[in-house]
Amino acid sequence: MRKVSIISGGSGGLGLAIAELLVKAGKDVLILGRNDEKLARAAKLLSRIADKEHVSTLVCNVGNETDVRNAGKFLQEHNIVTEYLFNNAGKGHFAPAQFSTSTVIDNIFESSLKGLILLTTEILRITPDTEELTIVNIMSTSALLGRNQETIYCAAKWGARGYTEALRTEFSGKKRNIIAVYPGGMKTDFYEAAGIKRDLTGFMDPKEVAGKIVDAVLNSDRLLVTDITISRKK
Repeated sequence: MRKVSIISGGSGGLGLAIAELLVKAGKDVLILGRNDEKLARAAKLLSRIADKEHVSTLVCNVGNETDVRNAGKFLQEHNIVTEYLFNNAGKGHFAPAQFSTSTVIDNIFESSLKGLILLTTEILRITPDTEELTIVNIMSTSALLGRNQETIYCAAKWGARGYTEALRTEFSGKKRNIIAVYPGGMKTDFYEAAGIKRDLTGFMDPKEVAGKIVDAVLNSDRLLVTDITISRKK
């Protein structure tokens, strides 16, 4: 069996920074994303660090059950077992509470909550009980406190946090390590993609955040870190 580290939303930002560090650590990675062109650019960047056979990409909308099941079939057909799963995909939304709509809710929940659950479910289903699996759910500090004009986003992240805690309880004592990560604001296109302009001066470098996460995850054979909150200094 070939072991891989899977990163959803791995074609840019924090996900790509995590993939880069994993490749440097000698791990095979599989990046999931919606955009084939972005995935190709990410693979090209990573191929400068490692041979192409260590870097794979797959177009997959984690909020779409058919896509996720197809990803599972891909892993099984290629005799690949997941060693680390980084649930990193997500979208932001910033608006007053009175402007919430069903479309907005579905859009934000699809990637930030539903997608996390669907992908985790599929990887758990196809990973043999005898194999150690570490699931890293990357959420946000918005999963820890309520924020102005982030009602829908906070709701999705709080849901992800609840799912993570329940998952940890269910698999306690088994070969399933569940790590919750709560990063603060970073210098990525997250806010631009959400349609808002924000001064990112002083926000965290995603590469530095990735370093904290990967270091904790890969060293879990000695000490298991279960919760990581990463915030910028004030």
